[in-house]
Amino acid sequence: MNRRIVNLTRGIWLKSGQAERAVEVCAAVWVEYGVSIRDATLAEAIAARNERARANEPLALAEIYGVVFEPPELATAAFRAEMELAREAGRFAVGSGQPSAANF
Repeated sequence: MNRRIVNLTRGIWLKSGQAERAVEVCAAVWVEYGVSIRDATLAEAIAARNERARANEPLALAEIYGVVFEPPELATAAFRAEMELAREAGRFAVGSGQPSAANF
């Protein structure tokens, strides 16, 4: 079934997938679902995007007031060990093959 949707603002016909995508990205709004759409005004687009962002993206822990992120001790120790290995590899690559502070 090749269903076409009319964009009343522009006077053009779109495939149903194109119309659904335009509504999904807040560029258009349905006049009659499955039949016609119209271009969203700037205020409507901003409001729809804000509403969609609020619904889809809960605040990260770092953004919640009063919550301080403290990484687990094992993760911190593993990260430090990994960085030390990376430093030694850099010293080895730059220097004469001997990892030392003088070569880096």
